Amino acid sequence: MTSPDRTTLAQGRLSLIGVLTQSLGFMGPVFSVAALLPLIVGLSATGRGAGVATPVAIIIAGIGMCGVGWIIAQYAKRIHLCGSLYEYVSDTAGPRIGVITGWLYYGAMMVLGAATFLVLGGLTQAWLKSALSVDVPWWPLSLGYAAVAFTILVVGVNVSIRAQLILALSAMVVVLAFSLVIIFRGGQNGESWSVEPFNPFAVGSLNLLFGVLYGINMFIGFESAANLAEETSDPKRHVPRAVMLSLGIVGVYYVVVAYAQVMGFGLDAEAWKNSVFPLETLSYGGEFGSAAFGNFLAVLIILDILAVAIGVGVASTRGMLSMARSGRLPSKLAVLHHRFRTPVWGAVLMGAVSCVAIVGVRVGGDRMFGQGTGQPQWASAFGWMAGFGGTGMAIMYLVVGAAGVKGLWNHVSRTKLLIAGSTGVAVAAGAVFGAVYQAASPLNTVPWALLVWVVLGAVWSFFALGRSSRTEEPVPDQAAEDTSEVTPL
Repeated sequence: MTSPDRTTLAQGRLSLIGVLTQSLGFMGPVFSVAALLPLIVGLSATGRGAGVATPVAIIIAGIGMCGVGWIIAQYAKRIHLCGSLYEYVSDTAGPRIGVITGWLYYGAMMVLGAATFLVLGGLTQAWLKSALSVDVPWWPLSLGYAAVAFTILVVGVNVSIRAQLILALSAMVVVLAFSLVIIFRGGQNGESWSVEPFNPFAVGSLNLLFGVLYGINMFIGFESAANLAEETSDPKRHVPRAVMLSLGIVGVYYVVVAYAQVMGFGLDAEAWKNSVFPLETLSYGGEFGSAAFGNFLAVLIILDILAVAIGVGVASTRGMLSMARSGRLPSKLAVLHHRFRTPVWGAVLMGAVSCVAIVGVRVGGDRMFGQGTGQPQWASAFGWMAGFGGTGMAIMYLVVGAAGVKGLWNHVSRTKLLIAGSTGVAVAAGAVFGAVYQAASPLNTVPWALLVWVVLGAVWSFFALGRSSRTEEPVPDQAAEDTSEVTPL
């Protein structure tokens, strides 16, 4: 085994702010508000949603996700490895289950990452056409964004985190300020503030339930701070705090923005839902925004999605590195760049998958995913890939919640553990249910695709464990530098 300085990620470079930024960047709060909030209101395949009580649904979903978050935070205090959830499951359920769930988790991330480049190219094309009257095809733009993300991932974790901080934070601040303006003006027509959006009985219980199920998806990615455990100066403290803080910060942010929107639409849930993209509608509207502000906000949404892409890349490349250095994935994925100390071949793989997806959608996306009337070519493919990625990650939350009860039984308060575990399993199962229930084509094929992917992971686990020369998993509290077996490029 070579010396630690040639076999480890760049250690100690990140503070609490750095790892917190990773979680916030992955979640993409502004993009979630723009694209996922309408589902909570009721713009879904089921036609059900929380309506004016959307802020309540978000609060309930956030509390539920804190159950999963608490379990992950407890694991993060003990296991300081960049494999994060893969390492936690392996520690509790053994290497085979660990390999299968790691295969699912990081495979879902790769597909989710590729999906972000589709929407980046598509939204940039739309913005150029509306703001500058310039028509550029979406797919070269998508390829360009993939190249930018690849470069940022390779040149170092500090660059990746700073990029996410600038992109995501700037967008969050502007949208939050805009939302506060709407609230302080008293909403539509300046009538008055209302407490109705915080009344859980303002809508039927079933509608509220579906709002909660869709709301859970807005928190996906909060745990990705754990993938930076080997690169932060104090992983035992920074990672658990970042996991829980990210849930709290975005939870409050979502509630404020949702309340502003329901007030902006005058407590009219139908108008809110039928606007399709309510943030865009309000920003371009004359009462609170303008055409210029709408165009500016559209750019910020694009930048926030780019932060998501970078966050997905940071988490997935480090997760695959962890699996590769223990023989669970091809060893090439454990190779570090000789100068930047980053998982360069993981970044190459993510870039290749993304480029293949972009070109594939351009060439045959209509035949594979269909194309709705009036929809751009990339839209259906994006919806399917985002569904695959988000549902796959929600399944991983379910597994971690269940495994955590066993793995942490002798390490934490059992009462807290049972509450967090049962809550985590319930909300994760609810997220999976909400993603597949009455899903229209092509989303109705997502469960089958995930099943095929898990079966492939099970097959791979026999091969990987059979060929691996490493017979023991890292002990829970072993330092990252003692378990790294990567070689620099």
